Amino acid sequence: MVSTISSDTWVRKGISLLWDASKLSSITNVQSILSVRQFLSFYKTEWPDELLSANGYAMIVSGLDTLIDVMEPEEIIDWLENNFYRALLSFQSMYEGQCSLIFWIPDGQKRLEQKADGIYYWNCSGPYNGIQIPLSRCLWNGAAIDAKLIINNQNSFDLNDKNCIGIYHPRIS
Repeated sequence: MVSTISSDTWVRKGISLLWDASKLSSITNVQSILSVRQFLSFYKTEWPDELLSANGYAMIVSGLDTLIDVMEPEEIIDWLENNFYRALLSFQSMYEGQCSLIFWIPDGQKRLEQKADGIYYWNCSGPYNGIQIPLSRCLWNGAAIDAKLIINNQNSFDLNDKNCIGIYHPRIS
């Protein structure tokens, strides 16, 4: 059975993929959403003292889905595992696991698929249509199996259920 979380812990801790627009608007405003470029700029320079979303507990980043779709699959896997992952670890370390990093992925529910190995795969589009990227493995490394579906209803256990609004991971290492 798939692990789920229905509390709002994911808004204050961990790393999440979110696709529910109403939940996004309840925790931030559009001006507070960062691009992947801005996120990486903070990683390369210095993380902000104050976060702008979820009452100061979250950083919300948009555009990761676009990067995945425009880069060659082998290149994006390598970049996610060897570069982007370090930025995730740095964020987690900076805020001592007490803040959340949320990636806004509007089509996530339509484009993600969980397989028997417990990994969530991203279904590429455009020139790489039909190719799948092991997204949760790339983002969460060996801890990908610990990811949980963020749900609005206790009876939801499926990624494709309308009550599933995202995927949450409490802590990567």
